[in-house]
Amino acid sequence: MNVTMNFHQIESTPAIKEMVEKKSSKLKKFFNAGFDLKWTLSVDKGGHHSHAILAADGFTLNADSVKDDLYKTFDDVVAKLEKQLVKKKSQAKDHIHRQRPEIQPETETE
Repeated sequence: MNVTMNFHQIESTPAIKEMVEKKSSKLKKFFNAGFDLKWTLSVDKGGHHSHAILAADGFTLNADSVKDDLYKTFDDVVAKLEKQLVKKKSQAKDHIHRQRPEIQPETETE
């Protein structure tokens, strides 16, 4: 798991970095191999904004959140990514287990 963080108009603190790492570790259960997770944290008029881009083998997921509390945005973003990963996993399972329709041999009638 590679986690990178970008800060825009907000100071980088060890507490924020630690919390992002802790929340991001919840996503490890969905992967056997590694994945890249890029966080962008910012503050604007609307409040605190967190955006995460998760890149793994063959797909990319995005999630973002705007709230008054920066730490609440971490929970929200991770929950959105977990929801997307569950959906992605079920789609992959359905694709693997989908049955082909059986082809009936044509009978010749005379």
